[in-house]
Amino acid sequence: MSQLQPYVDCKVSVVMNDGRLVVGILRGLDQTTNIIMQSCQERIFSEDEAVEVVDLGLYMIRGDNIAIIGLVDEVVDAALDLDSYSTQPPRSVRGMADRLGITAYKHRYIISQAEATAESYGFEPIHTPILEYSSVYERSLGADSDVVGKELYKFLDSSQQWMTMRPEGTAGVARALITNKLEGTMPQKFYYSGPMFRHERPQKGRLRQFEQFGVEALGASHPAVDVESIEMAWQFLNRLGLNGDLSLRLNTLGDKESRTEYRTALQQYFTESSSRLSEDSLRRLTTNPMRILDSKDEADIAVAKGAPVYSDYLSSSSRERFDFIKQGLEEQQIPYTLDHRLVRGLDYYQHTVWEVSCASDLLGRSQATVLAGGRYDGLTLALGGSRSLPGIGWAAGIERLALLLPDNRTPAPQPAIPILIVPDRSLESGSGSRVVEDGLYRYALSVASAVRKQRSVYVVHAPVHSSENRAGLHPPLSKQLASVLSKTPAPPYVLIVGSNEVGQRHVIVRDSATQKQTVVELDQVISHLDNR
Repeated sequence: MSQLQPYVDCKVSVVMNDGRLVVGILRGLDQTTNIIMQSCQERIFSEDEAVEVVDLGLYMIRGDNIAIIGLVDEVVDAALDLDSYSTQPPRSVRGMADRLGITAYKHRYIISQAEATAESYGFEPIHTPILEYSSVYERSLGADSDVVGKELYKFLDSSQQWMTMRPEGTAGVARALITNKLEGTMPQKFYYSGPMFRHERPQKGRLRQFEQFGVEALGASHPAVDVESIEMAWQFLNRLGLNGDLSLRLNTLGDKESRTEYRTALQQYFTESSSRLSEDSLRRLTTNPMRILDSKDEADIAVAKGAPVYSDYLSSSSRERFDFIKQGLEEQQIPYTLDHRLVRGLDYYQHTVWEVSCASDLLGRSQATVLAGGRYDGLTLALGGSRSLPGIGWAAGIERLALLLPDNRTPAPQPAIPILIVPDRSLESGSGSRVVEDGLYRYALSVASAVRKQRSVYVVHAPVHSSENRAGLHPPLSKQLASVLSKTPAPPYVLIVGSNEVGQRHVIVRDSATQKQTVVELDQVISHLDNR
């Protein structure tokens, strides 16, 4: 039962050894180790249907039956034979996208701008593992959170240790601080970027493997650090030139005393309205009522509208701190809107929280948040550190920013210069392609090596269209030119070498714009290109 505990109340699949596949809500095990599933959610699929299952590697033995337990991903609409499902062409995992072309350049540009901004504020890079012991996130995110309960990519490794693929970056940075014995050397300022993983329903701008850039400042508690952190986030987003108007929402959670009083008031309010709350919110009512304010359930949202306001429960010192932050933002001419419903559910979050949204049809209202941050004094102690250290940070979703970034704002690298090989016509095959002699190929490589000292350049190798097309069979020059000039952006020059050029140590330089071709000595190619 301990193996299944993280998946209780989750939608799971059970694949029986007789071929039946049952989907339902896992409720636990009875005394005979039979799986208890909520029958009203149960469905049996026929053989001509397929269900994508994230295999958890859990095997439950019940008599002669062996079942594989897995989280349900989605029902595939197309009818597929389960027996031949493994022979289908490979495809990417749902919610995990390939990144290439302009999208890859956008991601690289956004991260480069974020790194430059962070370094201008004195932050240094840190790289933490994608894989952590599950306890790192269960301690930091809370065992009752949706992320821990439903969204973690979590598994038992061969040594029977629970491992988790990181769903966010802050906990890993705090863990690294403790592991590398940096608690006594404060303050520490880090930035990071990389893939994160959450098993949630994919939407526009929300993937199961997603990229984040984040910063964490640990060991300094003055509210000036909060102002600086928000300013850095604001500067970063504005230097990107996104499609849409940015808006900053700001709130304070106060100190521990303020949080305790507000939590009591919130619990009393929601208890009086408990009959209108969702099942998840009823569970949170006793564990962490502040999480009800984050609920996406329509009934919960309606109840939460009348909930007590956090600002009414702030201590005097918390009010003074927040006043300093607001005044600091105004002096920096950073516009903000107070949002008293903006909260964080975990106990170690204190004082400042903020989010930046971008109003754009490219994202949609539900995915408008592009950056979020907050102060988390006490996280290191929650993770098992020697003392409670103040910390503050923010993280931005790169996928959402890439959707908002205009193509013309992304600087594409200068295209490399192609070197085309034109074999002697006497070696032409029946299809018009020609065989390249070894000496000509070696000369083309020598040209590339010489020019590459100053310019990006590459040899255009023969395309293989079938298993019978042997290496070295090149298409005619016209086809090669059409191929390299069709790229976006097109190379400004093309270098051409043939049998005549090998003997005379020459290279033909073709100007893509004017189509003019000039014969140049090999040792003069770089200076010729520089003078164009």
